[in-house]
Amino acid sequence: MSLDDELSKRIKYVVSMAQEIPFYKRKFKELNIDPQKIKMPEDLLEAYQKGLCTTGKDLQDIVTSYRVFRQYFLTSGTGGKPKIVAMTSDDTAAYNRRFKMALKDIIKENDVILNCLPWSPAVSGKMMNDALSLFPVQIFHSPAQILSDATKFMAYKRMFKPNVLISLTTFAYRLPRKLEENSIDAKTLGLKSIIIGGEPSTLERRKMLGKEFNASVYDWYASSESGLMAYEYPEFSGEYTVTLPETLIFVVKGNYSVSVGENGDILVTNLPNIGERPHMVLLNYRIGDWARCLEKRDDEVVTLIGDVRRWAAYLAGAKLDPTELEKIIEDLRAEGVGLTGEYAVINYYDEERRAVAEVRMEIAKSLTLQEREEVERKIREKIYESNIPVRTMVEEAKDARLIIKLTTPGKLYQGYEHLIKPGKPRRLLTIQ
Repeated sequence: MSLDDELSKRIKYVVSMAQEIPFYKRKFKELNIDPQKIKMPEDLLEAYQKGLCTTGKDLQDIVTSYRVFRQYFLTSGTGGKPKIVAMTSDDTAAYNRRFKMALKDIIKENDVILNCLPWSPAVSGKMMNDALSLFPVQIFHSPAQILSDATKFMAYKRMFKPNVLISLTTFAYRLPRKLEENSIDAKTLGLKSIIIGGEPSTLERRKMLGKEFNASVYDWYASSESGLMAYEYPEFSGEYTVTLPETLIFVVKGNYSVSVGENGDILVTNLPNIGERPHMVLLNYRIGDWARCLEKRDDEVVTLIGDVRRWAAYLAGAKLDPTELEKIIEDLRAEGVGLTGEYAVINYYDEERRAVAEVRMEIAKSLTLQEREEVERKIREKIYESNIPVRTMVEEAKDARLIIKLTTPGKLYQGYEHLIKPGKPRRLLTIQ
């Protein structure tokens, strides 16, 4: 069967499931869209142009009504509290097919794999274990934080002798420095491959990581909602192959698909096999990420992307959405704190390779040092209240830092003025 036929078959099936879900039934009616006419990728894109899309806030409304087993998990939570997602046995089968596409060219028989993706209630560790079970390999699943302790990591390394490491980006990035502090050269570990994901990384950073470990490094673009959506192959190529026909991606700017070479927002549609009963139906999901379109078909389906970025500050796997700060600002203004409403988040790594989110908020009136410290304490407290994963990474795991800084008007981007261009305010600056 050709790819066109396969996509058409799957699109018609997933749209038929959508017609059983009240959220989509309402959308089709409000937007005057005939779901029976959505048969090809271009039809789905046309429906998006009419307004058919979903976002993170819609996840609870697009769950299927099928009476099937579901195992529940929490996402890392970019909008305050973590979102709840689940997996049915059919979701597991679909995720396995996607991961197998990437693993088949990396994993070899008898490899020993140290999987350091998070345990439940996060979903990534389970997804990876399930996918690796398709291969004749040995797996040890350790907590992500094991990479923060060189002594414990080396104990695991001597015990299991892994030659493949799978990890969140920040933990892999920090490991060589942790080892160096213990007089251990990362090159001596015997790792042949490192698979990273969960947060963006530059090609330059991956090359540096590969040099430090003398290993191939592969970056994967995945999410709790969709599993593996695209994967970097070959290593250090900066090119991410979309997991077609399992995952359908459009890259858009406004209502229209971008040209090859241009950046845009990512739209994701999960395409289950005929008869599969997933936890939820995702049509034109605005996941909140953007990328460069490197290759696409005539029907606007994207086959290759690059420069994947996400609208969140990443803190060792936890995520801080800049818009979370807007509610905090309004709460504090209601308490009489003289914030102007202007804010920005600067995301970078410190000299110890810890991920840092520097939250800056503009304040109109002069404060004493004591008053300033009290406002900054309140901001930190409110961030922790609404985003438990961030608090965990900063205060307990100590693998990230959260800096709160009040600035006077006009000084919000001090030190980073060269990165600011005319136009809408930049709420997130990611410094690589």
